Amino acid sequence: MTAWRRQRLAGWLFLAPAIAYILFAFALPIIYNVMLSFELSSPATISKLTAPFAGLANYRFILSDPTSRAAIVHTFEFTAGSLAGQFVIGFALALLFTLRFPGRTIGRALIIVPWLLPLIVTGVIFKFLFQLEGGAVNQLLMNIGLAHHPIDWLDDPHLGLLTVLIANIWLGVPFFVMLLYSALQDVPVEVKEAAQIDGAGPWQRLRLIIVPIILPVIEITLLLGFVFTVKVFDLVIALTGGGPANASQLITTWSYNLSFQQFTFGEGAALNNVLLVLALICSPLYLLLSRGSLKRSSGQA
Repeated sequence: MTAWRRQRLAGWLFLAPAIAYILFAFALPIIYNVMLSFELSSPATISKLTAPFAGLANYRFILSDPTSRAAIVHTFEFTAGSLAGQFVIGFALALLFTLRFPGRTIGRALIIVPWLLPLIVTGVIFKFLFQLEGGAVNQLLMNIGLAHHPIDWLDDPHLGLLTVLIANIWLGVPFFVMLLYSALQDVPVEVKEAAQIDGAGPWQRLRLIIVPIILPVIEITLLLGFVFTVKVFDLVIALTGGGPANASQLITTWSYNLSFQQFTFGEGAALNNVLLVLALICSPLYLLLSRGSLKRSSGQA
């Protein structure tokens, strides 16, 4: 065996554990989920790994079922609202931390705490905060005069999704703060000083100088935030369980309900494939934005 062949063989041997992990943890479950979505499965057939072929029946059910359609709509509303809230608050805090004031270092350290908590713990905490009797949110609203009686955040069909949205925004803000703050630190001081000397105000410097420079980081942060948000499961289960009256059901929670509570595994797999399509769209988009960011960074250098 030549030296070149030995080198290639060594490379494949080092890659083998990673390839085996990807196949076992990602490829096989995805393939099985796609197969399951075309089968008429039940608890009796799931153990045999084969079931009668159902064609597109599971997908037709997803498109015709009101709860499934509502779960898809809720997922996009929840994702859009979360990204908007997390970006606005995260960017504002990132700009705040670029200023010099007492306690800035401690504030930056404490802002990370929500992101470190497990999602299920965050859900339980917010369940206590939003509960009808004795909840801190209701007490605060009544003390400042914004509410005259306790609001049923968790059991009102019109407020269930909003409650989960507020909790998820609080949970995701640290991620946006960290990435955007790091990007703001890389903005050249000379550029900001030159703009200030030319008479540009704070808003003009932000809109015309800072945002264009950190735009690649903003794009990637929003894309990663989309990926993290669209698959939220633990938070909803701990806070509302998808209720009341399925008002806060998302794709993840409703597909879990279909598969492991109603035992219609094919329908749950078909709904899960909606997330698979979103992942297939986001992956190349992330790579494209990353390459664009590297090219722009090298061009500026």
